[in-house]
Amino acid sequence: MFSIVVLACYLACAVWLASSVYRAERHSARGQRVTGLALGVLAVIVHAVFLWQAMFSAPQLALSVAETASLIGLIMAVIALAASWQRPRFAGIGAVLLAAVGIFAATTDEGARSFALKEHNWELAAHIVLSTIAYALLATAAAMAIALALLDRRLRNRQPLGWLSSLPSVEALEAATFQAIGAGFAILTLALFSGFIFVEDLFAQNLSRKTILSCLAWIVFAILLFGRWRFGWRGRTAVRWTLSGFALLVLAYFGSKLVLESILGRHWG
Repeated sequence: MFSIVVLACYLACAVWLASSVYRAERHSARGQRVTGLALGVLAVIVHAVFLWQAMFSAPQLALSVAETASLIGLIMAVIALAASWQRPRFAGIGAVLLAAVGIFAATTDEGARSFALKEHNWELAAHIVLSTIAYALLATAAAMAIALALLDRRLRNRQPLGWLSSLPSVEALEAATFQAIGAGFAILTLALFSGFIFVEDLFAQNLSRKTILSCLAWIVFAILLFGRWRFGWRGRTAVRWTLSGFALLVLAYFGSKLVLESILGRHWG
């Protein structure tokens, strides 16, 4: 029941936000955006309650793939709502992100798990929180990079923008993308650092692949930020590096976890 309500609220929020962008020049656009944001806040609250019940109903903490995606999506929803509130032109991208988050939330598994994390302390909690925020920020950056690539391609080919005209300008979109990358990179650095300190044995807990891929992603984002600062990287170059780094992060967590749980029958922790 909760999953249906969450999905409906997110989709309704996405529709209202998207319509506010298309009616940007009308007086009703602001009212539609406020209504959409209110629905989004309701969706986030219900989503958080639903996720809390799914994750912490058992005496021991256990994170499934669906729950992790839903948790990351919850942070993305907050980011999307904040961006849509501060910058009305970002409401279109926010609508797409919120609709995707609604799907993630609806697939959260409430069933019992066959495993639980051996350790459950504040150090592990801090690592999970940092990792989740970093993933959410970099996923948002990847989504904006895709939008930037679509917009750049239309402009280069001198084609009509069509629905892409609802997006922010290339400069604004690019600046927001690098802001998200910078914040995500900083928090990812803290997450990796906390993991090296708090995790006792990476190999014994099946974390070696995840750690290696996460470090590779960190290197990719570090090179991208250095290239932006030193050489002014932008456009297609920035998009390629952003999507490459995010793909490594996806493989680091979701790829490794799916292989462990679905093929090898093991888990982390």
